[in-house]
Amino acid sequence: MKKYFILVVLFLFLCGCKNVNKISIDEIVNDAVSSKRINTNTIKVGYKYYKPAQMSVIKSFDYNEVLRSNGSNYYLYTDVVAYFNKAENTYKENDLAYYSKRIDYKDKTGYIEINEYKSNQYLIEIMYNYAKIEVMVEKKNINVAVSYVMSILSSIEYNDVYISSALGTDALNTYEESINIFETKGSEGSTLKYVEDSHYDKDVLPDMDLVN
Repeated sequence: MKKYFILVVLFLFLCGCKNVNKISIDEIVNDAVSSKRINTNTIKVGYKYYKPAQMSVIKSFDYNEVLRSNGSNYYLYTDVVAYFNKAENTYKENDLAYYSKRIDYKDKTGYIEINEYKSNQYLIEIMYNYAKIEVMVEKKNINVAVSYVMSILSSIEYNDVYISSALGTDALNTYEESINIFETKGSEGSTLKYVEDSHYDKDVLPDMDLVN
């Protein structure tokens, strides 16, 4: 009986899981946007999403969050104004990037662009479902980072009632002037400038060695 149980568990593990380091970025993205198994587990003002167990929230304010995993900070921006107005995705694929692709799945769109920032450090920018996440990682960690990001972005559910009400108050006035999720920073050094000019607290940015 014990032997049978072990075999069943092994079968489910081998068939139900994929090693993200052994599949392409295209497969990771496609699996995430088409998945129906992800449930939200993190509730915020105006939206909720699924947070992978390997990640922790280290900063949260307005419609933005900073999450951390494996030594890297993931900067999440949710553009509720663009969501409410159903803003058009204007992204064009970048032939000069390490990886660049527009995402279109049913009624949701976005993009993924990866650029080498400096030797063995890659800036990943993924926008999907009117939200964006940016993270800097080593090349060996790109696939894992993409899988985390896509798990979050594809799971986001917006609170239409709250957002509609907030748009009629001052709640979103300052937010509208924040990041443009439809634009990428690329590899020209603007990441550092944004971090320096950002309203994130400097003492919660332990990744400065990655963007200096």
